[in-house]
Amino acid sequence: MGVDLEKLNPEQRAGATHLDGALLVLAGAGTGKTRVITYRIARLIETGVAPDRILAVTFTNKAAGEMRRRLEALSPGKGALVWAFTFHSFCAKIVRMHHQELGLPRHFTIYDQSDQKKLVAESMKELGLEDQKSKAGLFVSIISRAKDDLLDAGSYEIHAMSSIDQSRQVAAKIYKVYENKLSKAGALDFGDLLLKTCQLLRDHPKVREHWQEHFTHLLVDEYQDTNHAQYILTKTLAAKHKNVCVVGDDDQSIYSWRGANIRNILEFERDFPNTKVVTLERNYRSTGRILDAAGLVIHHNKTRKPKKLWTEAAPGDEVRVQELPNEHEEATWVVRRIQDEVAAGRSLKDFAVFYRTNAQSRSFEEAMRRARIPYKIVGAMRFYERKEIKDALAYARIVVNKRDSVSLDRVINCPPRGLGAKSLELAESYAAQHGLSLWDAFWAHGQIEGLGAKAKLAFGEFTNTLEKLRDTTEKLPAGGAMALIFEATGYWAWIESEMETDPEAAGRLANLQELLNAVKEYDDKEKQSGRESSLSSYLEEIALQTGLDDYDENTPAVTLMTIHLAKGLEYPVVFLTGLEEGLFPIGGGNATPEDLEEERRLCYVGITRARERLYMTYAATRRLFGQVYASLPSRFIIEAKLFGRSPTASGGGASSPYGAVGAPSVRAAATGFKNGQCVKHPQFGRGVVAEISGAGDTMKVTVRFDDGRVAKLLTRYAPLEPA
Repeated sequence: MGVDLEKLNPEQRAGATHLDGALLVLAGAGTGKTRVITYRIARLIETGVAPDRILAVTFTNKAAGEMRRRLEALSPGKGALVWAFTFHSFCAKIVRMHHQELGLPRHFTIYDQSDQKKLVAESMKELGLEDQKSKAGLFVSIISRAKDDLLDAGSYEIHAMSSIDQSRQVAAKIYKVYENKLSKAGALDFGDLLLKTCQLLRDHPKVREHWQEHFTHLLVDEYQDTNHAQYILTKTLAAKHKNVCVVGDDDQSIYSWRGANIRNILEFERDFPNTKVVTLERNYRSTGRILDAAGLVIHHNKTRKPKKLWTEAAPGDEVRVQELPNEHEEATWVVRRIQDEVAAGRSLKDFAVFYRTNAQSRSFEEAMRRARIPYKIVGAMRFYERKEIKDALAYARIVVNKRDSVSLDRVINCPPRGLGAKSLELAESYAAQHGLSLWDAFWAHGQIEGLGAKAKLAFGEFTNTLEKLRDTTEKLPAGGAMALIFEATGYWAWIESEMETDPEAAGRLANLQELLNAVKEYDDKEKQSGRESSLSSYLEEIALQTGLDDYDENTPAVTLMTIHLAKGLEYPVVFLTGLEEGLFPIGGGNATPEDLEEERRLCYVGITRARERLYMTYAATRRLFGQVYASLPSRFIIEAKLFGRSPTASGGGASSPYGAVGAPSVRAAATGFKNGQCVKHPQFGRGVVAEISGAGDTMKVTVRFDDGRVAKLLTRYAPLEPA
C-alpha cells in the first residue's frame, strides 16, 4: 500500500509530491510542516530513491528522533535508513569518517561548553591574562561565533589585527592558543564540527564529490535558523543534484543573536533558480481570533514573505489584554486567572506563562508559591538558584552570620581579589589547626605562615569591608542593607563593568536589579504588617520559600519560560506578559529596525503558541534599579488592534478590579488634565499637575507627587485619574 496522501491538505500535498528540483516550503506556525517533510521523504522512497541517499537535517535531537519515528511508520524497514540528523550529529559522523584527511585522531573528544570555558581560562593564564579570567565565557562565545562564520584562528587573527578593536585582538590571541590546546588534546568543540566539515568539503575535492554524488536529495528543517556554516554546508551538498528542500518560516526567525541569518530563507530562490514555492497557511493549532492578532502584529514587518494564517476552527474567545498597576499585581492577576480556569476544569499543565527576560520570572515564581501552585521553569534555573543571586545572598548571609563558611568560600573571589588556591588552602589549614572558623582565619591573616603580602592585603580589605557592613546594616531595613552590600563589596560595579564586553552581564545585572526589587517589596510588606524589616528576617523567609520549590516532575504544573524557549511548543492557555515599551520590545524607540522586526517576530511566536485562549498583560509601572517607573503599553498590543475591546463573558473569568480591557488609554485620553489639578496614581499616590505639554494622544503631564517624586507621564497610557 502506498503513502496515503489523502491525509494532507492541498498545499501540504503539493510540497510532499514535488520530488525533484529546489523546493521552498514556507510553513506558518502550526501548519503541519513536519508532516510535509516526512510524507515527502516517504514518497521519495516509494518512487525508488534509496533511503540511505536522502539526508534530512534539523536542529534538535528531539526533532530528529521524531522524524525518524514518523519515517519508519510511513516506510517500514526503510524509513530508519534515511540520514536523519541534527546538523552537529551529521557533521560529527562525517568528520569521524574522514579524520585522516583532517589530521585528527579517530577517537577525538567533543568538548562541551564547560570544557571550552576551562580551556579558554587555561589559554588566558598562559597569555598572562589571569586578571581577565571572569571574561572566559565571553571569549568562548566569540570563538564559537567565529567558527559559525567559518573563521578559523588564522582567519580571525587577520580580521582582528586589521581592526582598531583591542578586545578583538585579545580574542584572536586567545583563540590561537585555545586551538593549539584543542589540537594537543585531540579534541573538537561544537563549532569545530561544522567548521571542519566545511573545510573538508572545500579542501578535498574527492571527498566533496563523493558526498555530493551520494546524497541525491537533501531536506533542511527550520531553515530560518541556519547560520553561515550551515548555509554553506547546505549549498555545497546540494550543488550536484540540486534536489534540495528547505522548510521554515521567516516570521519565526528569532535567533540572530546566536548567528542565525534570516537572509538564508528569504534569498533561497536567488541561490536556487527555478525554485518551487509552497506556502502553508492553514493552521491546525489556534483559534481564529488568536491567529488574527498574530497576523496583525507580524504584518508590520517589511522583511518577510507574505503569508496569512487561517483556520477552519471556531473564532474562539477574544484575546484579552489586561493592564495591571505593577509587576507584582501582574503576577497575582495571572495566578487568579489560572485558579479560575482550574476551578472550571482545566489542568495546571494547560498553562504557560511567557516573559521576555529571565529576570521577570521572579514575581511569577513568588505568586505561584504564595498560591501553592506547582510550576516548572523551562530552560532556566529558578530565580534564587542563579549564580549572581546566590553570590548576593551569600554576601548577605556573611554579614548576618560570619561563621557561614560555605558563603565565605563562595564569594571570597567574587569580584576577583587575587587570592589563589594556595592562599585559601593556607587559610583553611590555619583554621583547622587552631580550631577557628574560616572567618576567624581570614581575620587573623597576619599570623598565617607562607601567606604573601598581596594575599594578606586582600584578606584584610575583605574582612574590614564586611565588618563595617555588619555595623552599618544592623539597623537598616533589608532593602537598604542589600543595596549597601552591593555597593561596598564592589559586586554590583564588577558586573556593571562587564557590560560592554560580556553579552551575559546585562542579564546578570537585570537579575540583581530584580533581587533589589524583591527585597524592597519585602520591606513594604513588613511595614504594612507593622513589623520591622531586617536582613536576617528576609534571609529566613527566602530559605523557607525555596525549600518548597521541589515538585515531582510528573505532577501537573504551570510552565514558566522566556519566549525564545517557547518556539515549537503549544499550550491551551498562554499568558504573554510584560508587554511594555522598552521591555518587549526591548530597546523600544531606541531599537534598530532590524532588532525591532526580530522583537516583533518573537511576539508572533509567543502569540501562536496559544491553542484556545490568550492573555496579554502589561504593568502600568515597573520597578527598575529599586525605583518605580511608569510604563507605556507595547506597540505590539496596539498593532494587534486589541485596545478598546471588551472581553467576552467566557474570555476573562472573574471580573478585574483594574478596569476593562483597553480602558487605560481611553480613560486617560478622555479625562483631560489642567495645571494645579489634584490627581492620583495607583503606585505613586496623590499629586498635583505641574505642567502640561502636547495634545491629544501625545499629551504629557508633569506631576509632583506628595512624596516629593516628580514624573512626566503620557496621558494616553498613564493610569492617572482625578483625585
